[in-house]
Amino acid sequence: MARKGENIYKRKDGRYEGRYIKSYSINGKPVLGYVYGKTYSETKDKLTVCKANSIINTPKIPSDMTLNEWVEKWIDAQRQIKPTTKTMYQSHYKNHISSGIGQIKLKKLNEDIIQRFIDDLTPKYSAKTVHSIYSMLRLSLAEARRKKFISDIYSDIRMPKVKQKAVRVLSREEQKRLENVILSSNNRYDIGILICLYTGIRIGELCALKWENIDLKAGVINVTQTVQRVRDKNGESKTKIHFDSPKSLASVRTIPIPEFLVDELNKYKRKSGFILRDSGKFTDTRNICRRFKKLLKEAGINEINFHALRHTFSTRALELGFDPKTLSEILGHSNVTVTLNLYAHSLPEHKRSEMNKMSKLFEYPS
Repeated sequence: MARKGENIYKRKDGRYEGRYIKSYSINGKPVLGYVYGKTYSETKDKLTVCKANSIINTPKIPSDMTLNEWVEKWIDAQRQIKPTTKTMYQSHYKNHISSGIGQIKLKKLNEDIIQRFIDDLTPKYSAKTVHSIYSMLRLSLAEARRKKFISDIYSDIRMPKVKQKAVRVLSREEQKRLENVILSSNNRYDIGILICLYTGIRIGELCALKWENIDLKAGVINVTQTVQRVRDKNGESKTKIHFDSPKSLASVRTIPIPEFLVDELNKYKRKSGFILRDSGKFTDTRNICRRFKKLLKEAGINEINFHALRHTFSTRALELGFDPKTLSEILGHSNVTVTLNLYAHSLPEHKRSEMNKMSKLFEYPS
């Protein structure tokens, strides 16, 4: 008979056998490990080592915690992410996890269940949306694994491929029509549209731009903030304005601006305040988007979203021979690969002219 609390038994063959919990099955049942020794002391020493390793490596699965309970706690504990990211997490949880897979207990969750969850989402939503939902779920599961609640049941999930959409940009002729409408108008917002068209800054960065961020003598704009509309807690429909640092560390940047834009900005120069209104007050991104749609209509251009101005700037820059590294820094991309993946494919004529340079290497026989 084993001594109290030891789980060491003497076998019929004369050896001693020690038992310990080395892991848990996906159903939460303990999986036993065994050690053997010629003496009780030898077996006890082996058992002590195995138990210590088990404490370090064995997932400790709370018997009653559901995925819903875990994800709620995990989202609430996120302190280092932007409010917009936290709102997105709450939306993914509420709309896609809570009523289905979220009701499963952590101890019963496995790779097959997660794969079925992804497979069910794929026909209903774009690949990009499915990746976004899974990214949030995976981060929460990785934290659960770190805390030894689960094993790695998420790393080998098969995901739908994201297809790169064609980037819509203004043609040079459309761009000129838009600029002519802007220059003939007398609307204070329109200087902001020109800034986006010739610097590639995002609409949130534009609306957060203050005169303190612009050095007209040096001819530069310093992008240090962005503004977004964020849904209230729990994903309610009501939104509020939120100022924050830009999208990434690379998005905090200094952008040289063309001379003509310096001249245009000098017409409106103020000592302080937001640049889009003479009063210096803040302008909502929605007001800029409405004005942009009106300008497109006046210029006879099919409706496109405001972000197309950023795409147009990037395309023009590559057409004019900007090196990708410089363009990447101006756009605030994390690396040059992002820039090339987005825009290089949209310049077939530029590629052709570059390839034609190879002809200089070939010499016909004399």
